[in-house]
Formats: sequence, C-alpha cells, structure tokens
Amino acid sequence: MQLDYTSLNTYPKHSGVYILSEITDEFEPVYLKVRDKEQRVYSDEELKYLPFATEKNPHIDEWKLRAKSFLRFKNYVKYRKDRLKILDLRCGNGWFCGQMVKYFDHDFYGIDVNLTELEQARNVFNSDKIKFIYADIFSIDIFSEPLDIITINAAAQYFPDLKTLINKLLNFLNPSGELHIIDTPFYSAKEVEQAKKRTESYYQAIGFPDMAENYFHHSLTDLSEFKTDLLYNPNSLFKRITNTIINDSPFPWIRIKK
Repeated sequence: MQLDYTSLNTYPKHSGVYILSEITDEFEPVYLKVRDKEQRVYSDEELKYLPFATEKNPHIDEWKLRAKSFLRFKNYVKYRKDRLKILDLRCGNGWFCGQMVKYFDHDFYGIDVNLTELEQARNVFNSDKIKFIYADIFSIDIFSEPLDIITINAAAQYFPDLKTLINKLLNFLNPSGELHIIDTPFYSAKEVEQAKKRTESYYQAIGFPDMAENYFHHSLTDLSEFKTDLLYNPNSLFKRITNTIINDSPFPWIRIKK
C-alpha cells in the first residue's frame, strides 16, 4: 500500500480516523483493559494537558519525566526552519502530536492500531495539521512523499523485532530524515532475562498474564548495525550525578539516521 498524503480523504474514516488496515480485535480489547487497570485511560480534559499532567493524575511523577523528554525534543525541532512531515508511530491517545502542533506549523501523522485511543485523539486534538491513522505499519509499502522525522514514544517495546521495524521505517524517510526513539527501556544483554521475569510477574499480579507476550525487551546491541546517536544518555556520568538531585527520564533518547 502507498500512503498518499494528498489523497487520504479517499480512505474510509471512522470518527475522523483514517482506516488503512482491517480493524481487528486481537490486541486492543486486552490492551485497553490493562490500561484501565493501570489507571492510564484518561479523560478528554486530562489528555489535552499531557505530558503536563494535572495533580489528579495518578501517574503525575512519571509524566513529569516524560514532559522533560518532550521539551527536549521540542527544543530540538525548533531549530528546523523548513516545514516537516512528522510521523508518531504507536501514537496512542495522540498527546505527542497534540502538543507539538501547538508550537509548530508542521504536518503531523499519528499511526496506531488502537482505534479507541485514536478516536479520542481525533476528538481532543482536532487540527487540520494532524492526521490520525489506523494502520499496521507493515501494511504500508511507501509514503508518497518521504518523511522528515519518525518518532516512537514509549512504544518500541510493543514490537517483537526491532531491527525489522527500524529497517522498515528508514525506508519511509528522506535522505536526511531521522528516526527518534524516546522514553523506551533498553537493557544490556545480561539484563534482558531478568527484565522479562519482572514483566511476567507484573502482568500476573494485575491479572493479565497473557499481556507479557505482547511486551518485548530490547537491547542497545539490537541497534548496532544502525547509525545511532544518544541525544540524551541517562547513564552518562553527568546525568547519574544530576539525577540524584533533579529527577529525569531513566530512558535514552536515540536518533537513527539513514
């Protein structure tokens, strides 16, 4: 399938969301139940502020860290003078695009396979500069116009094969395009098995043991064949020292170029 920005309106829509793949119920119902159990299904009123969570948000401390990641990326983009095409993969409820569009006159695309959250995103962040799309990214062969930036925010762990995903996404970028992986845990090779056990125990404890099969643990060695830069490294000596004083994200910000 070729995704043509100029002819998106030729695709069917559901509550304002463009439907490019067959809608399935294999993952979404369980995922939403888990989100609800974790108190991560937000009201429209709360969503419009994220990542700057209100005091009522049960995950306010986590969102304070994600807000810092967001501000770093926003400040990074502000130096780009051209109009960009930015895709947020596994965008969920759309908060990232919804906040970015407040600051920039770029074209934003949010893709996910969670129709419920996409519909909420479209309802809360109703802008001509954002297109929310229901699609399996692997069903798209090419974009009619190459993308400038692709972001994956706290979502790479839902893809089983990171190398295959990255190679797919790099094909969508223009020659100077960039892929950014933000707020995603990465493990050393010796940490992966223990991390898997913790994940299994967590989902068992909240009553959704099968969800562990949809959560994958990636290592930085998975990125060894790509042109990567750490734009934020929580394990640097400076960050280890400052993070004891000022809390910041424990996850790296990784930029990958073609």
